[in-house]
Amino acid sequence: MTHPVAALLSVRAAAGTRADGGRLALVVEGGGMRGVVSAAMTGAIEDLGLTGCFDLVAGTSAGALNGAALLAGVANGCTSEYAEGFAGREFINPARLLLGRPAVNVEFALDYNSAALDADRHARALASDVALHCVATDVATASPAALTGLSTLDEMRAALLATSRLPWVGGHPVEFRGRRFLDGGLTEPVPVPTALAAGATHVLVLLTRALGVLPPSGGFADRIVERRLRALNPELVTAYRTRDAKVQRMLRSLTEVGESGPPYVMVVAPDRAAPEPSRLERDRGVLRAAAEQAHRRTVELLTTG
Repeated sequence: MTHPVAALLSVRAAAGTRADGGRLALVVEGGGMRGVVSAAMTGAIEDLGLTGCFDLVAGTSAGALNGAALLAGVANGCTSEYAEGFAGREFINPARLLLGRPAVNVEFALDYNSAALDADRHARALASDVALHCVATDVATASPAALTGLSTLDEMRAALLATSRLPWVGGHPVEFRGRRFLDGGLTEPVPVPTALAAGATHVLVLLTRALGVLPPSGGFADRIVERRLRALNPELVTAYRTRDAKVQRMLRSLTEVGESGPPYVMVVAPDRAAPEPSRLERDRGVLRAAAEQAHRRTVELLTTG
């Protein structure tokens, strides 16, 4: 039986309209350079001509950048640049931490232009009639916030920087509309709750890890991140320590009831045998292999239901 989310996508693609009473959300997980996986998945959506079928896109961290690229019509270009322009030292260079500078420079990615990623892409994303929700973590409340209703390119830039501002390796919090924000992955790595709060009846979730896979934790880098977070707001440390377990519980519950909604939730995730890039991955072969498998799997799932 075709999943209700895949069925609605098919109906909308054929009809060329979203006027059916439903509200379809695309949820995009990030994860630093692991975002190449969800970027490739959005590339598959682009190739299948499904971008305009969604009412909103909710993305966290790199997932928000990938969502914006999809709305701009350059999802495949964004995917290819993970293994090209973004794999260089201008974007990621851990050695900069020794000089007290951020290891990850998202400003470089936003300003980066190439044949695959043109300079006008942010303006097209801003003008899209598909709403973009960039999920970031409010430093003062240690809670997720959807940065949306973006009306200017400056707001778009600030929202994308806020959602992707990794603690420690990314630099200081980003100010947006008078509040300070850090990476949304601290509190809502997979922004299904944001999509549901926006009224979604159908949700397509793009994951960058296989279901049930938890990352290793407790290392030296975690201790530094926690120290930096504690200085900002001790509640951020609790959010950081519990984020992955919360996501796994949510995904288990969603996959159990995904076809019995509303809301209806369909999850696209890599299989366990797929390459999993690290958050700071710079190996172009790993990035390309992960992208190829993610694109292929997404096309298969969305065309077979």
